[in-house]
Amino acid sequence: MDLPAKFPSETEVILEDVARFRALSPSERIRAIQDLLADGEFLLRKSPRAEWARRYAEEQEEIARQNIREFIASHGK
Repeated sequence: MDLPAKFPSETEVILEDVARFRALSPSERIRAIQDLLADGEFLLRKSPRAEWARRYAEEQEEIARQNIREFIASHGK
């Protein structure tokens, strides 16, 4: 089905976001990251599932640490 409008692919959107971020000064980059973290904290404070999200994030971090340990153990010798 040919649509009259062309929508950007996910890749195009991500590349545009990256280009915008890279064009920022170092202080603007830090501010953008701080704003992103503040938005996440706000959402967690308002979420009825905040505790689940916190536990899930901790579990994912532990899985990542374990994967890194296993990778180093098998390839670090």
